[in-house]
Amino acid sequence: MQTAAPLSLTSLAPAQTGHRIQRSWARCADLDQHLLTDPNPLSRADLDLHRQAHRLLLEHAQASLCALGTLADQRDSIVILADPTGLILHGQGNLQFLDQAQRLALQPGVSWAEPHRGTNAIGTALHDGHAVRIHGADHFLARNRILSCHAAPVFSGQGDILGILDLSGPAHTLHNHALPLVQSMAQAISRQILLAQPGRRLVFHLGQQAPQAHQQALLLLDDDGLITGANEAALQALNTDWRLIGTPWAQWLNGALSPHDSRLFRHDGQALVGRLQRPAEHPPAAPVAARRGPGRDAPAHPATQSAPDALTRPLLDQAIRATHAGLAILLHGETGTGKEVLARHIHRHGARSAGAFIAINCAALPEHLIESELFGYEPGAFTGARREGARGLLRQAHGGTLFLDEIGDMPLGLQTRLLRVLQEREVQPLGSEKHYPLDFSLISASHQDLPALIAQGRFRADLYYRLQDMPLELPALRQRPDLAHFILRTYQGLGGHIGPAALDTLAAYPWPGNYRELVSLLRRLRCQYPDDAVLGPQHLPDSLQTRPAPSASSSSTPQDGAATTLDACGAPARPADGCAAGASPLLHVQQYELIQRTVQACAGNLSQAARQLGIHRSTLYRKLRGH
Repeated sequence: MQTAAPLSLTSLAPAQTGHRIQRSWARCADLDQHLLTDPNPLSRADLDLHRQAHRLLLEHAQASLCALGTLADQRDSIVILADPTGLILHGQGNLQFLDQAQRLALQPGVSWAEPHRGTNAIGTALHDGHAVRIHGADHFLARNRILSCHAAPVFSGQGDILGILDLSGPAHTLHNHALPLVQSMAQAISRQILLAQPGRRLVFHLGQQAPQAHQQALLLLDDDGLITGANEAALQALNTDWRLIGTPWAQWLNGALSPHDSRLFRHDGQALVGRLQRPAEHPPAAPVAARRGPGRDAPAHPATQSAPDALTRPLLDQAIRATHAGLAILLHGETGTGKEVLARHIHRHGARSAGAFIAINCAALPEHLIESELFGYEPGAFTGARREGARGLLRQAHGGTLFLDEIGDMPLGLQTRLLRVLQEREVQPLGSEKHYPLDFSLISASHQDLPALIAQGRFRADLYYRLQDMPLELPALRQRPDLAHFILRTYQGLGGHIGPAALDTLAAYPWPGNYRELVSLLRRLRCQYPDDAVLGPQHLPDSLQTRPAPSASSSSTPQDGAATTLDACGAPARPADGCAAGASPLLHVQQYELIQRTVQACAGNLSQAARQLGIHRSTLYRKLRGH
């Protein structure tokens, strides 16, 4: 059992610590000792419920977590995201240090609020609402003094703490840059959350040179000119606090609002440069999905696009119609193509959007636990079961959407029981005689060739046909005809600029990890070179010069019953540019219809239609002439 340090603050408080840490030690001196023992993490089902409750935080934080996680892996550290109570929702980074951290209960499902873990970066940042570093002996609990932790709050646009972002590593290594980096990432997450809210945006800054995007002051305005949201940079620029929410913007600034850069003035005469933006002027965040491996927790809710573009909209439209018709959807695509991203869009716009979205990674659940996690169990159903029992993930999805990720990795024996549940739409928990009705939209996903698994006897054919009422194929990133423009737009959305030579290298790379790999790299580059005006070839890793072969799944031919391959425009794929020999005339017609609808929506403006389709204007001409 872990015990707290002796309660003599004056004799044992860390030397030369700031007032913030001293105040935290004073608070912890009065804690009950039994609260400071190592806690058991929440069960996976309960943790998923917490993740579902904070899905927007996890979605908007995903890109930052990927970038910071890559840096953490290189520096023997881990990145952590906690909810507003201090409960850890997500942790990733260096596997060796991750195992060490778990021995200290620094893992998902454990609360690191001060009343539970004493003085620590997560809990103290949560209590004070400020970024803080707790290094080594600054920790109240002696056992935690092997850690060096840096944490910063993630704020809503109204000043509420939505979560805590933390970077933790071994105490024998002190990185002075870690806290400013974490604080910058937390501010970037807060900005993304603020930009997702409706309303006009007033962006402004001091001086003539605009800072990076996440450092710009931002106010959210309603139609009456009242401030409905702000970021920390705006509070600092206006020398105020969150009390400005609900007040008229004119109470703080003088001048005329314009969609172009214009001069504004604080009431003390300080000159500012600002402009009024509409929500549509902000580029959408690049889609990225996190794959969860066995024994490692990753975000249950990856970052998504604010709105599907012309390349994904046809897939989404088909899927939404399918959910309203009660059809099961099967998504197929390479790792990193955004299968869960699309699944969450389908849920939001589908027939059961008011219910919960329950994501189950069939590859991540231990085989000996997957049955109890899925179907639930009665109290005392087996050794180690919780006294109160568990509802199970299938019952949690009742009234909402069930997403079975990596369905091809589900054990064969369990497939039989899952098929019965899907056919009868009711579940019987382990150790129970009761049957509970189930009503949910069903979406499954896999990067594997399921018909091939059927031929090998590793997947049930009857379950496969039950899952694929509407099969959809997600194109690989390298298949996008507008790949270079997409990369450029994504990096600009991060506040950076790419030179032509670097863009050529990035566009020529086949991206075997697809969107996840691309966004992770671009976020890392912005972290490594925040002050460079233009990204050049010298900034790119050497690995980009080595072209890995495309994944086998990208070149495989769909078998009977498998999902139809679609190109990057969301239309059925064909080799090269024209209608390849042997291609189905129906597929050609479907692609032409998509082009025609886009041209009509653009009132015949072919240049605008080409931009929306993500193809060059000359390519659009050839497709129209060749029909």
